[in-house]
Amino acid sequence: MSTNGFLLALRRFIARRGQSRIIYCDNGTNFVGASNVLRDLNWKQITDDTSIPPIQWKFNPPNASWWERLVGILKKLLRRVLGRASLTSEEMTTILCDCEAVNNSCPLTYVTENDATLIPVSPSTIFARHSKKRCSRS
Repeated sequence: MSTNGFLLALRRFIARRGQSRIIYCDNGTNFVGASNVLRDLNWKQITDDTSIPPIQWKFNPPNASWWERLVGILKKLLRRVLGRASLTSEEMTTILCDCEAVNNSCPLTYVTENDATLIPVSPSTIFARHSKKRCSRS
């Protein structure tokens, strides 16, 4: 993916998820290029004219094990779901959203069998609470 392609993807992400103040990513050339393009913008003028805050980029150390693990989980899900299928862009976007939902519903904590009343925290529960707070401010 080129830097311009990534910037378009970033716009789609912001349209779906809202503006991020910090973006964590690996050291891919498209991410570094986008960071450089966005850093060169006149953020003072942008923040004066709009309510858009500047984006701070934080790059993961090379070969961050947790990051690579998430990529591996996504690849495994895609291989199981797709096999060797050929999809349209719309179908691929839908499948990726489904894989995202599966990954984000995995518990972040161990669940004991002794207490059925405990509900494990997952990324999707955190996202849901954050979305409710953001929507209630509007």
